[in-house]
This record gives sequence, C-alpha cells and structure tokens, in this order.
Amino acid sequence: MRRRLVRLTIAVVAISVTLLTVAFWLLLHGWLRHDADALLASHARSAAALVAVDSGHLVLEETPGDEAIEPGMWLFDLESSSVVRPPAARSLDSAAAALASSGPATRMVGQVELRSSPVLDGSRHVGTVVVALSLAPYAHSERLAVGAAVALDVVILAGAAILVRRVVGSALHPVAEMTARARDWGAHDPDQRFGLGPPRDEITGLAATLDGLLTRLAASLRHETLLTSQIAHELKAPLARMRASAEASARYDARPELLRATLEGVIGEVDQINRIAETLLKAHGGTATTGHTDLTEVATRLAGSANAAFPRIRTSAHGVVRPALCDPDLAERILAPIVDNALRYARSTVALHIDEVGPATGRANAARVTVTDDGPGFAPNEVDAVFEPGYRGVTGVTGDGSGLGLPLARRLARLAGGDVLVVPAPRSRVIVTFPVLPAA
Repeated sequence: MRRRLVRLTIAVVAISVTLLTVAFWLLLHGWLRHDADALLASHARSAAALVAVDSGHLVLEETPGDEAIEPGMWLFDLESSSVVRPPAARSLDSAAAALASSGPATRMVGQVELRSSPVLDGSRHVGTVVVALSLAPYAHSERLAVGAAVALDVVILAGAAILVRRVVGSALHPVAEMTARARDWGAHDPDQRFGLGPPRDEITGLAATLDGLLTRLAASLRHETLLTSQIAHELKAPLARMRASAEASARYDARPELLRATLEGVIGEVDQINRIAETLLKAHGGTATTGHTDLTEVATRLAGSANAAFPRIRTSAHGVVRPALCDPDLAERILAPIVDNALRYARSTVALHIDEVGPATGRANAARVTVTDDGPGFAPNEVDAVFEPGYRGVTGVTGDGSGLGLPLARRLARLAGGDVLVVPAPRSRVIVTFPVLPAA
C-alpha cells in the first residue's frame, strides 16, 4: 500500500509539473515571438523614416542612428534594384530582393527573420525597405528557460518523492505497528488493549476495531479454557471414585483371576484418562514448555502400545536429536491422536521417524516427528481443513473418527511452541515439530 500511494502521488506530481512546464514553454514562446515581431516592426519603421527622395533617387539620410540600422537594412527602388545593402549580410541579399519584389511580407532564412516595408513619399510609393533580425538570442533564451524549468521539475519530483515517502511512511507506520502488536497479542496475550479512546480519526478508529476484536477473542479463549477446565474437573471426581471401587474389588474380592485382570485393566484406563485430564489442564495453565522430553522414547512407547493390534508399526531416528522443550505427557498427547489416525487408515504399515531440523529450514532448531502411513492420505485441498474441529475429510467419512484428533494435536503443539502440518497424498504424512533445548 505504501508503494502504491508513493507511486500514485509521484505520478500526479509528474503530470502536473509536465503540464505546467508545457504551458510555461508555450507562453514563453509566444512572449518572445511577440517581442521579436515588435522589435522587427520598430526597425522597419525606423529604417523607412531614414529614406528620402533626392532628384528622383532614393537616398539614406545621415543621422546619429544610422549605425544601429544599416547593418541589417536593405533599400530597394521601385524596380527592386538595390540602393542600400548591408556589407555583412551578403548571404541574405537574394532573399531580401525576393521579399522586396513581393510586397510587404516576412520570411525566415535560417534563424534570421526578414521583413519588408514600403517607403512612401507622401502618398506615393517610391521603394521598399527590408530589415533583418536574428532570432538566435531569443531561441537561446528560450532553451535556457525551458532547460531550467525541466531541471526544476526534476528537483521538484525528487523532493516530492522523498517527502511523500516520508509522509506516507510516517502515516502508515502506526498502522503497521498496531497490526503487528494486535497479531502478537492475539497469539500470546489477548487481554492487552490499545486503549486510545473513542474513534477520532482513522488510527483511533482502527485501534477501537482491533480492541473489539481482541475483546471477542479473549472472551472466546476464556470460554474455551473454562469449558476445558470444567470438563477436566468434572471428569476427575467420577474417575477417582471408579479407581477406588476398582482397587477395592481387585484387592478384596476373591473372584476368578480373569475378573481381577479386568479390574486391573480398568484401573490402568482410569489412570490414563486422569493423566490426559491433568495434561490438558497443565497445557492451558501455561506449563506446556516445562520439562524435557525424549521424543524417541515417546514414539517407541506409542508404537509398543499399538504393536499388539498393528504389528507393522516401526520407529526410526536420524542422528542425535536433542530433548524437546515440552512436558512429556503433553508430547504424548500431541502424538497419540496422530498415530491413532495413521493406524486407523493405514493399509499395512505405519512409520514414525524422528530427526532434528536446523536454521537452514528458515526456522529455529526444532525436533521433528514424521508419521507416515500407506493409507489414502490427504487431498491437496484439505491440508488446512483437516485442522478444523469436526472435519473428517474425504477419506475419513466412513471411518469412526470424530474429527477432533488433529485439531487438538495442533492446538497443543502450538501451546508448546511447535506445530503440526500435513502433506497431501499419495503418501500420507503428518509432521510434528517441537522446540528443542539450546545447544550446550
């Protein structure tokens, strides 16, 4: 926008100064032409006044002004015979003679203008006087003036470009700064406000609009956090009672071993649900990046728990991967729904590959977990839509998923400073990044 405004303003200024320069040149040309015509007519009248008739012949009277007139004056009698001829203008003699024979007129010869005027003795025409005026000084003055105007135009354009760039930059700088601050606040601290008061101009109007958006965003986030906390809180009490009952049955009930094993399995599931609830609470409480996690260990644990139902899941690592700067339980909660999706839609194999990417990727150092399966994969037009809550995708319509796994994984990953991305078909890939501990 800044460049468009600067270019548009400079274009308007350029057109304006060009039109002014053309108008100035036309006026200057007209003025110089008028002055030259007036001076030439004055010379012609002065020259005609010096001519007298003596014994039927035209003669030039002697006056103190002869020196100023004679160098550019010709005098012809009625037969167009030359009576007076300037010694320094022989190249114009033929043009002056032709002009004298054609009656009162003007003619341009190079940069010299010739004008003929009749010589009268009373009311009787006795001859013709021709005067010459060089227009070179006028043309030189015109070129100098136009050149100076063009140079001034360049200076005006350069000054206007610098001035407009600074003015537009200073005018738009608050907008860019407010946009950046609003983006940062929306991502990390939506309770911040600009607080510039009621709208008085465009800047305060923008601030009021952004404050309104931040207010609605903060309210939405508070509602989401409150809802998650309430769900987690409501789940913990019945889960605790379930665990107590199961422990009592497993410890004191003398029923078959199969029931005891079942109850122990229930206890394990209850513990898992309890860990999930606590992990979600810690993530929303701002402790997502507390603790260090060995992603290879987490991936191995997830693969091991899935191998009973899906024997062809494998884990690999490339090089030395530093621990992720993330809570261990949260890292597992991020990867678990992604692995679960891969197991659900894979035909035969699922692979988890862990490596570390450096600044060459355009980002800071990060640990990366790539989950690959040979299922139908993601369509190119749904790589963003799959992160919308409830979206199951074209390939997942017939599955039993709820469309909440990937959105939850991305939300938790971003809380931890990482991200979740998907790569479309033909080979489905989900890439999860985590921040890593700085190098020692």
